[in-house]
Amino acid sequence: MGPRQRKHKTKHSKSLEKKERDQDTIRAINQLLETEPIDFVALRRIAAVRGLVSNEVRARVWPILLGVQPKGLDQTLYQVAACNPHRDSSVVDVDVQRSLWSYTEGWTDAEREEKRTELRTCLNAVIGKSQGELFYYQGLHDVASVLLFVAGEGAAMQMLDRLVNCHFRDCTRNTLDAVLELLTLVMPILEQVDPELHRHISATEVQPFFALSWLITWFSHNVPELDNAARIFDVFLSSHPLMPLYFAAATMKSARAHILACECDLAEMHRLLNNLPILRWATADQLAQEAVQAYKEAPPQTLLKQYRLRMLRSTTASARLESDHYEVPAEPPLQQGLVPRERLSALAGVLMPSDPAGRRRRLSYISGSIITLGFAVVVVLTGLNQRLADGGRV
Repeated sequence: MGPRQRKHKTKHSKSLEKKERDQDTIRAINQLLETEPIDFVALRRIAAVRGLVSNEVRARVWPILLGVQPKGLDQTLYQVAACNPHRDSSVVDVDVQRSLWSYTEGWTDAEREEKRTELRTCLNAVIGKSQGELFYYQGLHDVASVLLFVAGEGAAMQMLDRLVNCHFRDCTRNTLDAVLELLTLVMPILEQVDPELHRHISATEVQPFFALSWLITWFSHNVPELDNAARIFDVFLSSHPLMPLYFAAATMKSARAHILACECDLAEMHRLLNNLPILRWATADQLAQEAVQAYKEAPPQTLLKQYRLRMLRSTTASARLESDHYEVPAEPPLQQGLVPRERLSALAGVLMPSDPAGRRRRLSYISGSIITLGFAVVVVLTGLNQRLADGGRV
């Protein structure tokens, strides 16, 4: 047997193994869904570690993981909420109009516009329904797009409504203070999974704002293939709301050789991490499994104690399971936060301008190579880092 034949046989064998594994996964999921009460621990484990295999299965399981009932959607209330203007309506329109290209390759313009109408309706319904409590942010449309393509308009609206009030609650506040707090956990998580890589990155004094779009879009802005984005959503929908930060650390670890080859320079490291190809060195399955393992070894509350950090503007770190579903507190415990407000205000103004035109430009700051931002963040957290190093309180 020649090399080409052996390669073909190996590829065919792996394909058969994957098919059998997927069939086993579907059987296990069906068995769990047919049993009352549902074993949510087992269901979440399968979704996170093995994945939900197909969008048909995801359309059934995702709502269950979030505790929503798509068949109970009140269409009248949905349409009324979608038609009510809200303060971010114009931003939603702009984001939707330039979206869905990667998921609609080969579609006609009419087909794409029809799906965009569904996306716009979904977003406006969720934000409008909150009556001013929730703030739309650029990148939420990326999350909604994945939900829409996998589960359809009605289920997507209900799941998104649940997510913006739980997993993404810190993202939908009137400032980004809470999100900036959450990002301070990225490097401690990385230190747990790869100390050498952590030392190399830390030596450049780069701050973790390269991970902002990863967190607020659940990597969907950086992963253009729907199948891969959906697989990543499997692990996030079945896990603690901070799982995206563990996935971020796993992503960085997968690219360790590439990152270690980067010179010890703040600007160069920021540019490299900001443009890191998410799935170049590992599959979505592999990263999901790495993230789950990292979470088991160092869950959020353990990290907070170990690094003497306090999440006082964020509520996500305090998420807990209640009746088999994750819940977050409605408000942070205190008004005084981890990073002094006066130091965050300038940075938050750049990332989340109050005017619609400025907010439309925000993701270009997030996803581009923003060297200025990297230096600004150093200024923002210099005092904090010194206090933590000295063992003092913030």
